[in-house]
This record gives sequence, C-alpha cells and structure tokens, in this order.
Amino acid sequence: MSGKTVAEQIAEISVGLKFEDIDKRTVENAKIFILDCLGCTLSGSQIQSAKSVLGAVAGIDSDGECTIIGSNQKANPMLAALVNGLAGHSQDYDDDHREGTQHSSVVVLPAVMALAEKYGKSGKDVLLAYIIGSDVTIRAGEAFNGTSYYAGWHLTGTCGVFGSAAGAAKIMGLNAEQFVNALGVAGSTAAGLGEFNSCGAWTKRFHPGRAAMDGVLAANMGKNNYFAPPSVFEGPEGFLVCFSFKGTPENPNPNGDYTVSKLTNNFGKVWEMADNSIKLHACCRFTNNFCDVAIDVFHQGCDVKKIKAIHAECNKFTDTKLCRPVDIKRHPVNVVNAQFSLFYEIACGLIYGQALPENFTEEAIKDPEIHRLTDLITWEINPEFEEVYPEKYPARITVTMEDDSQYIGYIEYPKGDPENPATKEEVVAKFLNNAANTIGSTKARRVIELVDKFEQLENLDELMECLK
Repeated sequence: MSGKTVAEQIAEISVGLKFEDIDKRTVENAKIFILDCLGCTLSGSQIQSAKSVLGAVAGIDSDGECTIIGSNQKANPMLAALVNGLAGHSQDYDDDHREGTQHSSVVVLPAVMALAEKYGKSGKDVLLAYIIGSDVTIRAGEAFNGTSYYAGWHLTGTCGVFGSAAGAAKIMGLNAEQFVNALGVAGSTAAGLGEFNSCGAWTKRFHPGRAAMDGVLAANMGKNNYFAPPSVFEGPEGFLVCFSFKGTPENPNPNGDYTVSKLTNNFGKVWEMADNSIKLHACCRFTNNFCDVAIDVFHQGCDVKKIKAIHAECNKFTDTKLCRPVDIKRHPVNVVNAQFSLFYEIACGLIYGQALPENFTEEAIKDPEIHRLTDLITWEINPEFEEVYPEKYPARITVTMEDDSQYIGYIEYPKGDPENPATKEEVVAKFLNNAANTIGSTKARRVIELVDKFEQLENLDELMECLK
C-alpha cells in the first residue's frame, strides 16, 4: 500500500476483512477475552466510581436502547459505552497487552456491543469488529515502544479511542473514506492523563469509558463524512509525534520515541490482540508479576511474622509509576493507590497468597500487618529487567528472615501472559466470581454458554438480557 497513510491502510484492510478471514486461534482467544471483560464489567459495575457515573448518565439519558451492564438502566450507544467501559476498568482486573502496554478489550468491546445491540448485529459481526478494534488499539500502543507513559499519558485512553472508533466503524459498515475520517476524528479526542497516580483518583477508570464513548461518536461522524486528517497518526502534528516521549532535560529526544511501522506491519494477517494477557490479580499489570513472586514465596512456607527484610528488583516503569510518590505508595490511603503500589502488592501476596478484588477495598488496605511489611521493602531497578522491557516484565523479590535464611521469588512472564497463560478453566472461574454477586450464578453460567458459541448468535438480545 505504497503512498497510503497509516489510517488509509488500516481502513482499507479493515473494510475488506470478513469473519472467515480470522484464524481459529484468534477467534477462540477473542471469546475468552470477551468473557473476561464481561465479568470485570459486571463486578466493576458495583464499585462506587461506576455507580457515580451511572448516576451522571441517568441525568442525561435514561431512555436509550443500549444496556448498561449490571443494571436495569439503558442509554444511547455513546453513554452506554462510557459507563460499561468505566465499569470494566474499575477494579483494574481486565485484560492487558504487554507490548501495547494498555487495556484494549475494555475500550473496544463496550463500543462494539452497544452499537451491535442498537443495530441488531450478529455474533460474527461483533467478533470481527472487536478483533479489528482491539488490534488497532494495541498496535497504537506498541508504536510508542513502551515509553509514552513517561510523557504522562495513560495509553488505554490515548490509544484506545482509535480501537473503539475502528471497531465501531466496522460494525456500522463504513466505507474506507468514512473509516479514515472516523480515525481522524478519534485522534483529536485522544486523552488520558497519568495524574491520577499522584493521589489515587478515579480518573484512570474514566479513560477507557471516555475512549469507548468517543469512538462511537467518531464512527458516526465518519459515517456522515466529517472530514478529518488522513495523516492523523504519522503527520508532523499527529498522534505519534504529539504523544511520544521526548526524553528528559538530561537526555532529550526531541523527535520522540515511536515506530510508525508497528501500526501496519502484517495488519489483518497477524493479530496482536490474540496475545492479550489475562489478569489474575486485581491491580496494575506492572505489579501482577510481583503478586506472582510474592504468592510463590507464600507457598514456599514463608512465615511473615519472622521476615526481617524484603528486596525487590524491577524495571524503570515500576520504579517510576508504582513506587513513587514513595509515602503514598508505601502506605496507600485509598484503593487506587493500593492497586498501583509495588509495596502493597508484595505484602498482600506474602500475607494472603492472593491479590483479588476483596484485597482491594477501603477496609482491606487498613490491615496493620500489610503496613508492617511495606515498611520492610526496599527496591532497585535491575538493568537486565529494563533491557527487555516491554517485551518481558520479569520480577524478583528476596525475602530475608530473622535467622538470615532467604526465600527468593522470580518470574520472567507473569501468569496470564501468552507464554504463561491462564487456562480457560481459570478464566471461567474468575468470570463466575466476578459475575455471581451481580447477576446470580444461573445467568452467569448462561453467559458462559452464549459467549462460547458467540459466532453462532443471530443477535445479542439474550446475552444483553442476561447481563442486566
């Protein structure tokens, strides 16, 4: 496609793709990610941040045609996508792509499902649009080589809107020119500030919801031929330039850190989204690896009462985002701080042998034993770990006991990564735990059956009824 912009290449390939063009592995993995995302949305819908935005939406539109998952409320497609995207990310338990460094399902699926419900689309239609949109999101993240976070951006928001717009454009049947315009509009809505990390604010949860909502809007504007820049990605004032990391005063990189070709290389042939990572711990993906090693030490028989010191080895991202500000991260005073704390996750794994949603509540984070252990933790950046980021997220902890004996926990690929995958049984168990308290076990098991045969569904009517 020589001479075509990135958006034009993505649009032309996406418009021509049919469900039959997608390989079986990608389809089967997509259904696993969809089930997982629906479970996270059901559970997250009961969290206060989701209830807050549900109330806000009720004041704008309470008589739409699209289901707000985990409630009896409906709204128009944009607002349903907003609430469902926000709810799905409320416990930071949704899938995550390692090299894309962001959450794609929770952005793309709410947009695609809302429009599919509105227009009566089939399961095949939804799967195809979801796969395309997820891949666009992930590739946009991969293009930044894992560094856009250092510029202060949260990629689930900044990259996610392109994926939701692409998924929405596909489900709505846009032609190539309209598709390009949708992506061009999406670029001007890209947003997601990392400032939530300074105080544990709820705004990170808003990012996927807003991206899902704006993707629906962008696709509708594209459908109506709203003219937007075809060079939205690679242009001199486009997305990649503006959102890339420009270095530091000591080590400037004025041209930014990005690789344009990662957006289009083998797009439509090799599906990056098929290698999403399932999260088995309800906290930031960059601490899931430390949950794993702490839980390993727990199962080695470590007596937490006799721990003298704990030392962690991590990459630069973990140091920058999950250890600082040190006072807030060492002793989190709210749930979001705990979800993004290297100290809390290690202590939680060592004490409880798990890091599940029940370990991230206002009550749970007050546990004095957690805080005793967090005071024992030191850390350093391991240059070898930094060298392989973002292709790998290795982690190591060394736990020294009162008698100077040691326990060591090390992992190269966190549990849930493609190289260390969660089993389908583990994903189903996670879904049931997430869904049962919201819709009950009978409905939850029916959702599992429906997602398992997603490509056979004529429409989403029964599935959406079960998700209420």
